[in-house]
Amino acid sequence: MNDETSQVTLSYELLHLMQWLIENEPEQLKVLISEAMRNGLRQELKDRDNNPALKDSPEAIRYSFVDFLELLEVLLHEVYNEETLKVVMEKKLMPAIDHIDTTACDTETVQMSVEEASSQFENDPKKNPQELLFKELLRTWKPNKKYLAN
Repeated sequence: MNDETSQVTLSYELLHLMQWLIENEPEQLKVLISEAMRNGLRQELKDRDNNPALKDSPEAIRYSFVDFLELLEVLLHEVYNEETLKVVMEKKLMPAIDHIDTTACDTETVQMSVEEASSQFENDPKKNPQELLFKELLRTWKPNKKYLAN
């Protein structure tokens, strides 16, 4: 927001997000609004209607609107970066996952290990994701005695 002109500038990405939400997730938006109403918004609106002293000034409303848009933009970029990192991680782990013998190691253990390795990789992207996966797999794997060599 430019204080001198009192105009709000929106990024193309934010406008596209809002358009996409309106077109594709109106029911989810309704659920979010319903939850807000149940969690105190209804009472706040009633209080403001009944007490003129509680009504926000136009400037305060504008700043609240700008704060909301800025939060949306920050969340959009966070999710975009997280999704990008997840795709990179999955591509790097796929060859390693393909080499895991799922007859000796159950799918749930593999999935939990992939999630933990992904989390570790997010915290330190310089580490080798396959090494993280194999270490996590060894840490969580509980071999069945019938698969042990005699």
